[in-house]
Amino acid sequence: MVVQTYQPASNETLGQFVDLLFQRLFFAHDAMPVVLSTYENDVAANATIEVNGEHLSAAAFLEVVKRFHATWLVKLSTTEDLVVVPLDPAARTGVVAQRSKFTITNKADGKVSEHVAVTIVKVEEKEGRRVMSSYVETSNFVETQA
Repeated sequence: MVVQTYQPASNETLGQFVDLLFQRLFFAHDAMPVVLSTYENDVAANATIEVNGEHLSAAAFLEVVKRFHATWLVKLSTTEDLVVVPLDPAARTGVVAQRSKFTITNKADGKVSEHVAVTIVKVEEKEGRRVMSSYVETSNFVETQA
């Protein structure tokens, strides 16, 4: 069953695309079908991923996202576009650097912590759809293995 994650507006900016992508991937609490559909539809199968210097395959990134949802509740505080560089005249593709502040609550013990992440996302078009083709994140959130 395919879950439609959203219908993009015709005038959706690059920054809005990235905002909505992250909202669906990381902030869709108890909505794993939305997370999985977003990953399938909006993340390129060959996307390059780097988180705090660790290179991940797109498949490994999906496992991190699943584990993230299983362990944490996250609430977005703010997102700010730092730099947006369109790569085509219509500004459908490009590179977006953002800074996000968010609160994370551990589902097991209820511990709450504040975090900041800076991301750089490359957006390309594949088969008429925008997709994330590259993702670099640096953040003060470090997931520990159980």
